[in-house]
Amino acid sequence: MSFNTFLASYGQSDFKLNGYLRNVFNYITSKDGVLKGSFTMSSKFINADEFMSQTTVNTNETKSTTAPASTAKTETGVIVIPPNLDLQFIANAQKVNFNGLTLKNAKGSLQMKNGLLTMHNTGFDLIGCNVTMDATYKSVSPKNTQFGYHIKANEFDIKRAYNKVKIFREMASAAEKAQGIISLDYTLKGRLNENIEPVFPSLTGNGVISVKNVKMYGMKMFSSVAKKTDKESIKNPELNKVDIKTSIKNNIITVERFKFKFAGFRPRIEGTSSLVGRLNLKMRLGLPPLRILGIPLTITGNKDNPKIKLGRQSEDLEETKDSIQ
Repeated sequence: MSFNTFLASYGQSDFKLNGYLRNVFNYITSKDGVLKGSFTMSSKFINADEFMSQTTVNTNETKSTTAPASTAKTETGVIVIPPNLDLQFIANAQKVNFNGLTLKNAKGSLQMKNGLLTMHNTGFDLIGCNVTMDATYKSVSPKNTQFGYHIKANEFDIKRAYNKVKIFREMASAAEKAQGIISLDYTLKGRLNENIEPVFPSLTGNGVISVKNVKMYGMKMFSSVAKKTDKESIKNPELNKVDIKTSIKNNIITVERFKFKFAGFRPRIEGTSSLVGRLNLKMRLGLPPLRILGIPLTITGNKDNPKIKLGRQSEDLEETKDSIQ
């Protein structure tokens, strides 16, 4: 079955397809039939949220003078990829809405096979930044999805990302007061719940955040360090040309040791933080002029109420493992 400039729509989304389908009648008449095909696809607008599954759940409501009444409640779920599809797409979309994000000029190669969606060399513009990504997505059930991706984002505005991108705000809560430009090269995998939100204990990954001219103004952790050490100039540090390597597992972010220079000091930071904001960081505040001598500090508590003490002794943060393996 061949398609030549085939126009289609679904809700707010529009599609123009060129390509072919094979095994169509076997797919229609047999429960084991697999629909195969290859397309080039273009669109002016895709609202991916419209493809989320919906399930109807019966609930009982008890009234004072009547028997329990059965009512129907509609719940949303993840986007389900049918297992009997074997389709390939070269896609190009001017605008895509997905889970609160607006992606512009999206293009790349997509494949659906055995219920798995794979994206290769996918590129799009997000918050004024060019992003490239390879990703996988598999719906285990209407309320449970496995995902994985490798993402590279070059020089985006950290404040704009915090305000506009929910997952960045949740996973980098310390960036609330930050201003400046950073780049990201990160690999992440885990599960999504029925609202297409990440299940934090399931996340594993690692990568590098490259900092370029970032101002950490008003961050409570550095304000507390300044007060504890009586070094007021460290209160609002600025970071430039610093690569911060981190990894994620069991709800804990591990920060490898990194250094930066500011106002004559040379702070060195390493340690762990949790995805809910708890801290267990070690800092050495190298003192001017030569920065050979330094003040060792331990930072615990949370991002809103950090606790600073001299020395390097602290208890490890408790890990939270994923309940579904």
